[in-house]
Amino acid sequence: MKTALVFAALVAVSFATIYFEETFSDDAWESRWVSSKSREAEGSQGKWAVSAGKFYNDAKEDQGLQTTQDARFYQISAEFPKFSNKDKDLILQYSVKHEQKIDCGGGYVKILPGPVDQAAFNGDTPYNIMFGPDICGYSTKKVHVIFNYKVRTT
Repeated sequence: MKTALVFAALVAVSFATIYFEETFSDDAWESRWVSSKSREAEGSQGKWAVSAGKFYNDAKEDQGLQTTQDARFYQISAEFPKFSNKDKDLILQYSVKHEQKIDCGGGYVKILPGPVDQAAFNGDTPYNIMFGPDICGYSTKKVHVIFNYKVRTT
């Protein structure tokens, strides 16, 4: 039974369309991603780096974006082609690894309706889908999943 399930999953993946994938494994990632400048004037905008972090299997293959300063705001975005998943499943996947103890923060992915002024991207920018972990104190540890259905589209 398990073999049949694994085979069915592999067949399904082989027919999947990947609309966007990022591994941060080359030096050109900054040409694909735009860091928001929305918090620069107040001095609370954090800087990004690419790293495998403290814990990894392969330092080159396990690259990802890393925040470099505590208690800062981080917003970054990348465009991908317009697509429709009408009558098809949509799978969104990403990994987040908090290596330090944080008192309050999150790591959200947002799918935006576009087009967006990426340099001004911030927490108030309209989105269709948002998900990711949220930590605040010792008692709040949850994953947010929000679907907005009345967002402008272009």
